[in-house]
Amino acid sequence: MKKIVPLLFAISLSILIISGCSRQMTPVLAEEVPDEQAASATGIYSADKFRLFRQEPLVLSRFEPHSGTYIGAYIRSERIVAGNIEAFEQMTGRSHSFYTYFLKLGQRFPSDWVLNCIAHMKTPNIVIEPSNIADPFNERLLRDTARSFGEIHVPMFVHFYPISHDARYNADEYIAFFRAAHEYFSRYASNVAFVWVIDADSLHLMDVMYPGDEYVDWVGINLFVDSHMTIEDVKTILDTFYFHFHERKPIFISQLGVSHFSTTDHAHRVAEASLMMAQIFEAIELYYPRIKAVNYMSVNSIDPARNRGGIYNFSIVDNEHITRVYAASVASPHFLSRVYFGAGGSEVMQNVAHPNAVRYYDGEFFVRSHMNIGGSRGSAYIAPGAAIDTGTLRYYPLAQALGAGSAIRSDFDSRIIEIVSFR
Repeated sequence: MKKIVPLLFAISLSILIISGCSRQMTPVLAEEVPDEQAASATGIYSADKFRLFRQEPLVLSRFEPHSGTYIGAYIRSERIVAGNIEAFEQMTGRSHSFYTYFLKLGQRFPSDWVLNCIAHMKTPNIVIEPSNIADPFNERLLRDTARSFGEIHVPMFVHFYPISHDARYNADEYIAFFRAAHEYFSRYASNVAFVWVIDADSLHLMDVMYPGDEYVDWVGINLFVDSHMTIEDVKTILDTFYFHFHERKPIFISQLGVSHFSTTDHAHRVAEASLMMAQIFEAIELYYPRIKAVNYMSVNSIDPARNRGGIYNFSIVDNEHITRVYAASVASPHFLSRVYFGAGGSEVMQNVAHPNAVRYYDGEFFVRSHMNIGGSRGSAYIAPGAAIDTGTLRYYPLAQALGAGSAIRSDFDSRIIEIVSFR
C-alpha cells in the first residue's frame, strides 16, 4: 500500500489532480542546505540505505531494448530436454528471446543450430572460447571464425573470450586480440553484437582487461550462486560490476546459475535456491534498469551419465519445484521474449541509478548536500541499496533539499520510493 511522506501534504490536492504523477515531468534539483541544518552522519551510520534513480539521456547500444530485459537460456547440456527449444519452453511455460551455444575458436560454425534458432524465432547467442589455452591468440583462426559468422547473416550476440579463473591472459595481448576480433567481426559479420565478459570472481581485473568502449557493444558478467550466498552477497557483486559500466554500456548477465544441489555437502537446497532465484530476478527488474539480458545456464554439472565431474546442479528442468519457481520468476512482462534488432543508436531517457545516495533514518530521508536529486530531466526513483561506510560525511533532510513543488511518494510494500515534481 502506498504511503505519502508528510512533505506531500504541503502540496494541494488540486495540484495533484492537474499535474498527475507522470514520470516525464521536470524535476526539482537539490538546493544547498545550510550547514547548521545538517544531520550528523554519526546518527545514521546504521540507517537504511537507498538508491537514487533518475531519468537521464543515454544512447542505446546495438540490439539494446529501450526497457526490459531479454531472457535466454543454455539448454544444450540438459539431459531431459536435450537442447530442444519447444520442450524447454513447454516445461517452463515461457517463450525466451535467445538460446546459447559454446564454440571454440576455429571450430566449424554451428549453422544447423543457428538455423534451428531462426526457425523458432530465437536469436543465437554464442560464446567463443580459445581452442588452445596455451596458444589462445591465433589470428588466422580468428579471421576464419569471423568470416564464418557472416555466412548466415542474422543478428546474434557473440561473447568473445570471457575472463575467468580458468582463462587468465596477459592483459596487453588479450586487449590487442579482442580489438582485432572486433575489427574482423565488424568487417565480415556486421550482424553481430559484441559482448565483453568477466567472471564474478575476477572483477578486480575489470579495468586491466577491458578493451575499451569503442570495441564493445555490451558488457557481461558470469554469476554462479551456491547455497552459502545471500541475496545481499549477489547484489554486492552486481553492484560492483553494474555501477562501473551502466552509464556507458548495457549489461548482459552472460551466465547465471543458482545451485540447488552440491556434492560438497550432498544436500538438496531446493527451498534456498528457489528463494534466491526469485530474489535475483526481482532485483534485476527493480534495481538494475540497464541489465538488459540474462542467460540462464540450465545445466547439471554433476550428471554422472555425462561424466562431468562438477559439484553443482544448476538445472531448472530436473526438479519440478525449481521449474515452477523459474517460470514464475521470469513471468513478468519486464522479461522480453524476442530481441529487437532495430534497437540501438538512438538517445532515450533511461533510469540511471546512484547507490546509497539517500538514507532513511528515524522516519525521515536524508541526502548528501551535493547530490542532484532529480537529474536534468524526468523524475527520480529511490530503492534499497547495500550498506557503505559513511566515514565523516554529513546528510541533510531530503524534504528540505527538495524545496517547493516536489513530493516523495512511497510504496513500502515493494520498497520503492519516487520523487515526483509537480511544477
